[in-house]
Amino acid sequence: MIEESCNLGARLWIHVLGLLLWAAGACGAATPPCLHVFDARPMRNWDLSQPEKAAEVWDTMHVLTALQGIVNRETPQLYLLYCAEFGVETDQFWLDWLRGEDGWLRQTQILPIASLEQAVGIFRHHIKGLVVYDPAVPATACLASTAAGCDDLLPVRFSAGASSIYELLTKRLGLPVRLWLVNPDGTAKFTGRGNLPDSSEPSSGSAKVDAYRWGLHRFMDTGNCDARFAAYYLDSFWLQRPRNGPPDLHTLTNHDYFIAKRAFFFDLSPWADEAPVDDPQQALGLDRQTLLQILQALQHRVPNDIIKIGGFPPWPYKYTTHGGAGKHEGVPTEWEFTRLISQFNAYHEADAASPGAMANASVFCHYPLQTRYPQPNPKPTRQAWQAAALVNPTGKIAAKLFVGHYVGDYDSPSWLYKAIPAFFNEPRRGRVPLGWAFNPNLADRAPQVLAYAYRHATPNDFFIAGDSGAGYLNPRGLSLRPDSQLPSGLECWAAHCAASFRRWDMTITGFVLDGASGASTDREFAAYRSFSPDGCGTSFEPAPRIIRGVPTCPERDLPDSAEAAAAVIADLASGVTTEARFLWARSILKPPSWYEQVSQILRDKHPQAAVVIVDPYTFFGLIQLQYGAVPPRP
Repeated sequence: MIEESCNLGARLWIHVLGLLLWAAGACGAATPPCLHVFDARPMRNWDLSQPEKAAEVWDTMHVLTALQGIVNRETPQLYLLYCAEFGVETDQFWLDWLRGEDGWLRQTQILPIASLEQAVGIFRHHIKGLVVYDPAVPATACLASTAAGCDDLLPVRFSAGASSIYELLTKRLGLPVRLWLVNPDGTAKFTGRGNLPDSSEPSSGSAKVDAYRWGLHRFMDTGNCDARFAAYYLDSFWLQRPRNGPPDLHTLTNHDYFIAKRAFFFDLSPWADEAPVDDPQQALGLDRQTLLQILQALQHRVPNDIIKIGGFPPWPYKYTTHGGAGKHEGVPTEWEFTRLISQFNAYHEADAASPGAMANASVFCHYPLQTRYPQPNPKPTRQAWQAAALVNPTGKIAAKLFVGHYVGDYDSPSWLYKAIPAFFNEPRRGRVPLGWAFNPNLADRAPQVLAYAYRHATPNDFFIAGDSGAGYLNPRGLSLRPDSQLPSGLECWAAHCAASFRRWDMTITGFVLDGASGASTDREFAAYRSFSPDGCGTSFEPAPRIIRGVPTCPERDLPDSAEAAAAVIADLASGVTTEARFLWARSILKPPSWYEQVSQILRDKHPQAAVVIVDPYTFFGLIQLQYGAVPPRP
């Protein structure tokens, strides 16, 4: 504790300075006077086996979330009620909290919207017109989202149906078409033959790839896109398989933030050894070549920045064994995509199935964050370890299995957004020390969730970064770069992470996810020491050790069953004799009650097991004490 010795005047000045710093650190701190709310929840119950119902869901949500991105760019104006998970109406929960306990929107007037037609009418002055895309070329849906952000246009699929959203917007509301991604008579603009539209560049032979190459010229080469942002979300191929996931897994609701940021949208396979299921006639590896071309174009425009990519390979629908004719499993597909983007200084916010959908990030990004959020609980000291009989006065660690719970996976705003309202309201939370692995970059799209978690932490809730820090990439891909041939991005990555880690008072990276890029080396861990000095969970290291001054421990996934997880822990504890051992135990989307159940099973069925569950700062601190030459913090 710092001894208080300021006089009254100095304390008042410090208070004023703190308020100024808070204001400087806030993003859009002003309370909006009103917020229009559209309740889209009835569409979750529509029968998606009926093509006309699936089409109406897709077309409606595409227009609504693009409208959000446009009108919420400067200040929150439009909010959707749509997403739910874990028995919680998620969008309603956060709106209620912001209007209640938090208070940011307490004075904001809520104005219900009854229809899409009314929503467009209210905000018509924000809209410059329409971008019409091709139902026969699903990739044009991604181009339409790009155009929505760059040109303030509402995206709509071409349709001759009298009751279609296209007819509503063009005929009944009279919005002008400013950009055609299909010919006005409904024939294809992108054919995979001849030259690219409005260009002498020859076709690739694929309508899908031609669309993206045309889009690069139209939006990226002109500087209309903000190259710091990209969006990897499923295109309108969803309409062919709408029941392959939950009703919101089209992830159109995720578009709003990236439309507000003028991001480039794409949906391409990372694999070079097979044609994608949505374009089986293309030349082998063409999707991947185009993906690399997009990544190169982004990095070329922001060579000294780290690029945020929202989204994830759409594995329930494409590019994997789960999504049709692919031969690659989901995790290898994830890893290959991550390996590629890491080489271009890009990370992804892994809105993966499932729960991959979130809504209203274009509202939440204006939430007034403080400049800094200290850990709610003090980081344990060596004196505290001695008091708990974990360490004796000479520094010898007790001969037990020390278990640290890595509570994941929260490298995705959508998972964080949906899980926390359920998990943080469990009455059994706080009975077991937990390391909540919240990537701090998630504060860009879900800042209120992190603020809520810090505010509601129990003495057993601790916060660390997840994979691989302030964003999910492969650290080794920042220096080993066969596909990009770029110089190392480690310095940029360290600076990017340091800012987020400081704000959220994190000094541990729970999972350095090396994936398909290969094991991190001393070079990568030296960079991590600058922002994550208190510890790193690892992928490929065989045992706990100190690497460039950083205490590390390999993570091990626990089984889903609490009974089986307790058995694994007890079995590992049986090998403890004279020296402490360590288990960095990773679990995915588990509620606090699950961890309490694991501990209870250990007590009841494995009473002989020498197991101690500790918080993550104690866990890595004890590794530092056992294996390191540098003493832990006093």
